[in-house]
Amino acid sequence: MTKPGTPFLAVVATLVLGTALLAHQVTFKGTVVAVEKETVRVTVVDEKTKKPVVMKFDFDKETKILRGDKRVTIAEARIEKNEKIAVTIDHDVDETLALVIRLDPRK
Repeated sequence: MTKPGTPFLAVVATLVLGTALLAHQVTFKGTVVAVEKETVRVTVVDEKTKKPVVMKFDFDKETKILRGDKRVTIAEARIEKNEKIAVTIDHDVDETLALVIRLDPRK
């Protein structure tokens, strides 16, 4: 016999887990065009047209910045023009706010 409320907890757990699975994260890979105070401009290949386009991504103190496998601040990252970059956003929350910025390790 189950305890009263057990089915309710199962439904709540399913809804919470289901919501997490619905997050629509997208990663854009490209080359840095410019870095500004709270923005990075990146050349990426448009999936539909197969042509390069420049996209602007904002970042803030919550953005996780990785140089190789090491987490760094934006100042420590020292992002340079023409450097390879991968930017992950949550398409459902904000299409320009970077959740994660990944850069190759320094040589």
